[in-house]
Amino acid sequence: METPVSKNIYEAIWEKQATPGGGMWKYLDISGEHLGLRLEELAPGDTSSIHHFHTLEEEHVIVLEGDASLLLGSDEHRLKRGDHVWFKAGDEVGHHIVNRSGGPFVYLVIGERKDGDVVFYPEKGVAMVKALNWKQYDVEQRAKPIRG
Repeated sequence: METPVSKNIYEAIWEKQATPGGGMWKYLDISGEHLGLRLEELAPGDTSSIHHFHTLEEEHVIVLEGDASLLLGSDEHRLKRGDHVWFKAGDEVGHHIVNRSGGPFVYLVIGERKDGDVVFYPEKGVAMVKALNWKQYDVEQRAKPIRG
């Protein structure tokens, strides 16, 4: 039997990436093949992603630390420690999180990994197709592998 891959979240080195708002986003990807799990941290003033929704992938957010705002469609909801939010696959309501507080916002994102998922960015008029372990385009308009 193959030994499962493990990672200690307190000892792992977090990845960093630019956010849509121009800041820096920290994350620790502890995903498997079919289920994605990320520990993410947003600095004050940053946003989690571009407003989006998925056709095939369900997503969950569990708040571990801090306060932020969930933008869901055109509505805004406060998120605080302990809150859980669920985004149903195929629900055509965009979402993303904005940290308007003075401290870090730390949360878990749990989501499915399904070939053929289409991610719609309604405010941008763009969609991304995820298939054959590739996503269609990244920000620089180059095809890149989804998984490692």
